[in-house]
Order: sequence, then C-alpha cells, then structure tokens
Amino acid sequence: MTSQDVSHRAKVTLPKTAYGLIAILVLLVVASVTTPGFARVDNIFVVIRAASLTGIVAIGMSYITISGNLFALSASALGALLAVLFALLTAALGFAAGLFLTLGIAVLCGLAQSVAISLIGNPIITTLAFGTVFRGLAALFSGNSILRIESEAALWLGTARPLGIPTQSWAFIIAAILSWFIIRHFKIGREIVLCGANPKAAVASGLRVGLVTAIACAALSIGVAVMAIMTVSQFSQAKADLFMGYDFDYIAAVLVGGIALRGGKGTPLQAALGAVLIALLQNFMLLHGLSAGVRMTIVGLLVIASISLFHILQGRGR
Repeated sequence: MTSQDVSHRAKVTLPKTAYGLIAILVLLVVASVTTPGFARVDNIFVVIRAASLTGIVAIGMSYITISGNLFALSASALGALLAVLFALLTAALGFAAGLFLTLGIAVLCGLAQSVAISLIGNPIITTLAFGTVFRGLAALFSGNSILRIESEAALWLGTARPLGIPTQSWAFIIAAILSWFIIRHFKIGREIVLCGANPKAAVASGLRVGLVTAIACAALSIGVAVMAIMTVSQFSQAKADLFMGYDFDYIAAVLVGGIALRGGKGTPLQAALGAVLIALLQNFMLLHGLSAGVRMTIVGLLVIASISLFHILQGRGR
C-alpha cells in the first residue's frame, strides 16, 4: 500500500446524512429501552406527525441556507397568514379553490421576499420585517378571532391515514425526495449550491443569483403553505397566532441536519433528518416529564453541538 493510498483512505468520511441516521437510530433504541410507552404505535404516529409538519418547512428552509441566504425569520408568521387566508378562501370558494389560491399567494409572498433580499442584501433583517407584516395581515384578515371551516375534503386531508400513514407524513416524504432530487440532478439545484458556496464567484461567473434566491424563497413559502393547509384541515380552524415561536424549530432542524451555515453544502434530506431527530428527542423528554424550559435548553445545546461537530468534520475534510 502506497502513502497515497493511506492518505486517500484517511480522507474517506461518512456522508453527513449518515450521521443523522445514526443519531436517530441510537435515540430510538435508547428511548425504546428506557421509556415506557415510547414504542407504542400511537406515540410513534405522534412523533411522525410532529416531525412531518416541522420537516416540510425545514426542507424549504434548507434551500434558503444552501443558497447562501442564511435563514428566513418569516416562516411562522407567513404560516399564520396563509392559514387564515386558506380558511377564508375555503369558506367562500370551496376547498379546491382555497387550496390552489393559497399556494399561489404563498409563491407570491416568497417572490416578494426574494426581491427585497436582493435589494437590501440582508436576509435576516428583511425576513424579520416581512414576518411582522405577515403576522399583522393575519390578525387584520381574521379580525383577531378564530376562523372555522366546514369541509369534508379538508378534514380528510388533515386526518386521513392512507396505508396507515398520516397524510402529513406522505407530504413530508414526497417533499424530502423531490427536494433532494432537484438539488442533486437539476441545473437550478447545482446553481443553488454554487451560489451558496461562493456568491461573489457566482456573480462573476454569470450564474442567476437573483433567480436562485427567488426559487429558494418560493420553495420555503410552498413548504409553509403545505404546513398551514394541513394544520387548518386537521383542526378545521385558523387564527392569527398560529405557529408562534416555531421559527427556531425550522432553523434547528436545518442545523442539526448538518447543512453548512454559510451555504454551498448540504441537501434538503439532511434538514428532514434533523426534523425527525428533534421530534424524537422532544417526545422522549416529554414522556420523561421534563419542563418546557429544560426541553428548550437541551434542543438549543443540541444545535450548538451539531454546528460544532460539523464544523470540525468539515475542517478535517479539507
């Protein structure tokens, strides 16, 4: 064996998705052995449903991060606005019209944010401001009251379990696979990664940086719309304070999944795995009776540990 072979073998590392899968498997085994009731079918469905709704948005958020735009702090507020609009549109025009119009409005909201990000150049401040606008519009359109809908189609969408799996989980699985495929096999997916890796070089090379930002924001908005529609359909109601404080959950899933904070590395599948891991951990802690403050602290520490670990691994891989 030559020194070159030894050097090559030393650089071989596991793909980052493998770290997420290993962490999930370890937590599953530990929780099943130490926690009565964790492995019950109904509890597993609770975990799957929780991971699915957070994961769908986290998958969209991963496009923002991979493209080099850090995060969008408007996701939860946009979710509230879209939930209110879906309820109003469904009550007035029916389920199908409400569904498609809500998705269309979501795309427009994403494009509006992308234009502002391109002009202002700071995605954090821009999306924080948009979040305030979205939450304010949600309160305005709902009159700060609970909006209720009566739709059999919506109820089926929110509560059905085709083949025993909740509809939210089917949407989560489809979104993860489709998003991974786009990043890996579509030209625009490669442009998203390249723009995130080196924005200045991307501009100099003639890459469509503005289009990349628009697609990333639209992808997040669609994910948020799916979450909002599923939530309203499940509970047959919407209100302006929905998803309050959930932005950290979406960002945490992206970071725990191992997507590079500065962009240019990672896939939406990693964000999906991060959402599953956090949902499992939250359920595990809840069954052990840990308070909300303790659970938040542990999840925060997990995010810090994940960022540190992947930073170290990235340094070794250079």
